[in-house]
Amino acid sequence: MKVGDKKPYLPVFVGSTFSDLQPWRRSVRDALAQLEAIVRGMEQFGSKPGSPVDECLRVVSSCKVYIGVFGMRYGTVPDGHERSMTHLEYDEAQRVGLPALIYIIDEENQPILPKHVETGPGSGKLQQLKDELKRRHVVSFFTTPEDLRARILHDLPQLLKDIGADISGDIESLEATSDSEVLRQFAVLPKMFSGRTVVIEFVTHDAFRTAFPEECKALGLESGATVVASANSSTGTHLRVFGERDTALALCRLAKDTRVQARAVTAFGVYTRVDWGEHGPISTPDTESGLVIKEILRVEPVEDGDKKRRKPAS
Repeated sequence: MKVGDKKPYLPVFVGSTFSDLQPWRRSVRDALAQLEAIVRGMEQFGSKPGSPVDECLRVVSSCKVYIGVFGMRYGTVPDGHERSMTHLEYDEAQRVGLPALIYIIDEENQPILPKHVETGPGSGKLQQLKDELKRRHVVSFFTTPEDLRARILHDLPQLLKDIGADISGDIESLEATSDSEVLRQFAVLPKMFSGRTVVIEFVTHDAFRTAFPEECKALGLESGATVVASANSSTGTHLRVFGERDTALALCRLAKDTRVQARAVTAFGVYTRVDWGEHGPISTPDTESGLVIKEILRVEPVEDGDKKRRKPAS
């Protein structure tokens, strides 16, 4: 796209329940903002409590793409209807034939507050809806808000290509950023470049340890099921590498001086650090950043000569 050309008008409707998924809704908004060169600013973020049904469905039908984000709540059922607003929005997107990206929360790996888990009749309706989504679509399972954002940044440009949207130049520019460049940007501006999926290569020098609760809280990881270690990447970037559950177990099995290639997501978060002073606890805002390993692609031992070159000075 040349300077001065009109951007394509591609409104995106994001359907989800409201109160339980607000951090994830913000992550979707961030992803769409990052893709502003591709998706021109009129992203619609679904219904809010009290929104008229007809108006919500009209907005769905006016969009070009539907993104559905489904957690552990079925949602409010409007008067005179048997299905929730979120379910009705999905049905309308299907009725008008919108291309869809469907994301369902990973119930095995993402902790949810009990107040955000559907009970009663809505629980059965939610399960039926998820079963329908899995039959109709290639579903992606998400964990943290950062994980969801990374998935959308990966999936949406390809979907737009598939539907023939006239945006190839912008997508090529977006995809031209290399993983090493993303890591360099993330090291300087971790909040801005959080949620990016990268393939990294690093060498294990230190054993993985249990991640501290504040580290887990900041990055949306599961406390007591997450490990972390420091490592140097093949590009010379110093990394803090996290792994959760099955990935944590696999990382802990790695021998010292093993070269690892893995798919990871850049992550950044804020937490409150509590220190004890002369007059009691002192709370200080602090930040945490690192790479969360999602998939180990390859492992191999490091040759003796390579160990000497890569091992950091003590």
